[in-house]
Amino acid sequence: MTAPHVRPIDRWFIDEVLPHERAYLDYARRTVRNDEEAGDIVQEVYARLFTLDGWSAILNPPGYVMRMIHNQAIERIRQARVVTMQPMPAPSHLEIADDTPDSFRIVAARVQMERVQTAISNLPDRCRIALVRRRLAEETPRQIASDLGISVSTFEKRLARAVELLTHALTPHERGGEEASDMPAETGMREKVLL
Repeated sequence: MTAPHVRPIDRWFIDEVLPHERAYLDYARRTVRNDEEAGDIVQEVYARLFTLDGWSAILNPPGYVMRMIHNQAIERIRQARVVTMQPMPAPSHLEIADDTPDSFRIVAARVQMERVQTAISNLPDRCRIALVRRRLAEETPRQIASDLGISVSTFEKRLARAVELLTHALTPHERGGEEASDMPAETGMREKVLL
């Protein structure tokens, strides 16, 4: 039995919208003052989300959902022709901004940092020194070239080579025989000589 296919919109919904369900229900309850109706509104908003074409362009999904709940509640009130003079929650409550990264992003950042550190440590010494001193220590090219006893032009070439090798090391490559067959033999040989 194969695992069910998860569409991108499903993954987006699970990651970006669903974790805030309690806040949505609380907001809907405060707006309509009825638990059952609040649940219906939230479910109706979820259903509408799945019909959106531009769902991936939404920058703040929780805020967007809160606005949809607000609009749906107003629409229900209009349909019921019940006019109550109860204050609506302030728009500042609609913004749910949590800048802390989730556990997936933390782990992904750590893995990426390890890849970068490994790639830098695997650079040839001359390239690594040029890259670390210029990009990380932020020393001037003239100062580094003087310390190493080389010309600024030579330093710049080493730095450019370091950036090229680092970019190549961090760029995902396809596994298998396709990559080798697409690359001319001369280019592959030249890469080996330059590394």
